[in-house]
Amino acid sequence: MNTDGSYSNNVDNSLEDGLNNNNFLEFSLDTRQEVVVTAPKRDESRRETAIRRPIPISIIERDEFGHTFIDPIHGLDFMRNADQFIIQQNYDLADLITNTENRYTVKISKRENSEAIYYATESSKSCHRTWFGSGRAFNMRLYDRSDQEAMMFKRRLGCGYCTFCCRLQRLEIWIPPGELVGIVAQRWKPLKTCFDIRNRHEQTLYIIEGPNSFGCFHKGDLFQIYTSDGSTQIGTIVHQWDPVSTMYQLLLQMPSSITDNRHKALLLGSAFLLEYMFFENAQKRLNITCMC
Repeated sequence: MNTDGSYSNNVDNSLEDGLNNNNFLEFSLDTRQEVVVTAPKRDESRRETAIRRPIPISIIERDEFGHTFIDPIHGLDFMRNADQFIIQQNYDLADLITNTENRYTVKISKRENSEAIYYATESSKSCHRTWFGSGRAFNMRLYDRSDQEAMMFKRRLGCGYCTFCCRLQRLEIWIPPGELVGIVAQRWKPLKTCFDIRNRHEQTLYIIEGPNSFGCFHKGDLFQIYTSDGSTQIGTIVHQWDPVSTMYQLLLQMPSSITDNRHKALLLGSAFLLEYMFFENAQKRLNITCMC
């Protein structure tokens, strides 16, 4: 800029030359697309330290015709090769101060520890829990480790064991998709607790007998499982204290000769029925229990 406020002639001349010669800047946009045909290689050190995510379902390997197959385990398959089952009730702070639905964990006993195979949740009416207590009707759903429903227990409302009882206990065992496996039906006896385990055709498979009792009072923690004719004892259901978990648990023992998972489901359902009739919240009650 000159002293009089005007631009120099050199600047004016350069602008005029640019306009006359159309010397504009030109921009080009590259619209070509490149396709990646090869995947980038992983770092060798990262490949060695990478950990594969575990499969969300349990599997079992089997060999047939010289080939190895991997099958997913679901439903009743978790009871395969198991002859001891542990039923533990799950507690939290809300259960101690309110009348809530029960929750259980079913485990199989191994050499040194136990493995959870099912998680059971009760579905019942609040008024039934309040007025009928352990004799209430409920639906107990058991879920396996893949969060699929494995079986369901349906119990009707029963009034117990008293001498002139007209509505004895009955529990049905169902598996998806709505198939009845069998029932556990109480048989009336004046001085002994007795149950018949039947298949869906009402054929008796096993008999469960408890200790001697008088009237509607029961005392005892051991129940024997017999064959259908009642001549041979093949298993037990015991209510006992577990010092490791510091809680009561129900131990179901059956012979290894029982390989049908449906029969195991029936025996497991009978153990749940005994849990509600005699041992529910056992740490809050006396050893002598009224079953009304």
